[in-house]
Amino acid sequence: MENKTLNLLVPALLSILLICGFIAFSSGLSLIVSFVPAMIISYICYLFSTYRKMPDPDRIVPIYFFSIGIQLLHFTEEFIGEFYSRFPFLIDGSPGYSINLFVGFNMWAYFVFILGGIGLYYGKKIPTLIVWFFIIMGVAGNAIVHLIFCIMNGGYFPGFYTSLIYWFLAPILIKRMFGK
Repeated sequence: MENKTLNLLVPALLSILLICGFIAFSSGLSLIVSFVPAMIISYICYLFSTYRKMPDPDRIVPIYFFSIGIQLLHFTEEFIGEFYSRFPFLIDGSPGYSINLFVGFNMWAYFVFILGGIGLYYGKKIPTLIVWFFIIMGVAGNAIVHLIFCIMNGGYFPGFYTSLIYWFLAPILIKRMFGK
């Protein structure tokens, strides 16, 4: 099978598998209304950017890894504020996630995001789907949804303060991923 075909099909299958996983493990609608649309948008961004033409790694990789560092601080704010138990309840009254699931899921995700960044650095197309997912959900998504969560909550919601920097990082990352 030609690389072009693999570069199209593997990310599509990975997207489908992740969407099925998000649906299966979601407490109520929490991951369905957040991670599922982010995965779909990530695949679309992949198709219209890195699938066609890879960005210059020197322009994206440093800020990408800086954003992962910010995400670790964001995770800390969410953990301390018990985001894992409050997020599903805020969305639809569903029970929260266990601490073990929340920490385990996030640590695995950060490992995969790092692998995606390494793939981007080496000019590999398929891992850029993961890079896109981090940018769409982890950076742009967190910027937007934490503001919405504060509005829904009628005040501060865990993760809001560290999500503010993403309002600056998201447009830079997205623009650079499109090679501009």
